[in-house]
Amino acid sequence: MHNFIQAIKTCIMVKLFITGGRASRPEFWWFTLFAVAVRLVTYPLTTMAYLGIIYSIINFIVFVAQYTALVRRLHDTNRSGLHIAPALAGLLVGLGGFLIMNQMVAYAGMGIAALGIIYVLVLCAFPGTQGDNQYGSPMPLSAK
Repeated sequence: MHNFIQAIKTCIMVKLFITGGRASRPEFWWFTLFAVAVRLVTYPLTTMAYLGIIYSIINFIVFVAQYTALVRRLHDTNRSGLHIAPALAGLLVGLGGFLIMNQMVAYAGMGIAALGIIYVLVLCAFPGTQGDNQYGSPMPLSAK
């Protein structure tokens, strides 16, 4: 339970806008679990008039924290944050297909995005590099 709370503190309070450095596997996965739980619990707010704004603010903060934790997790495996690019490119293609009202392009973009997300999550499951790498030295979750 201590690692769970420490991961939330680290990702939201300490390193909200920081993509530099490294994030351990427990930090990333505990925070991802927290992010999913927050989104599931707060989603019903979207159906109520002005509470949808509160949901949007909470979701934005969690999104930024999760994105930066993802980049730091990739850094821990000695990979660049640019490994997220296939997922983002797929989302852009899907949005473009939606905007030009081409269903085939929209579905293709969403498929590319899904494959990109799976690819990144697999990379995040790999263990971090031992010792220092080009993104810094590892820091155990309990020491943060």
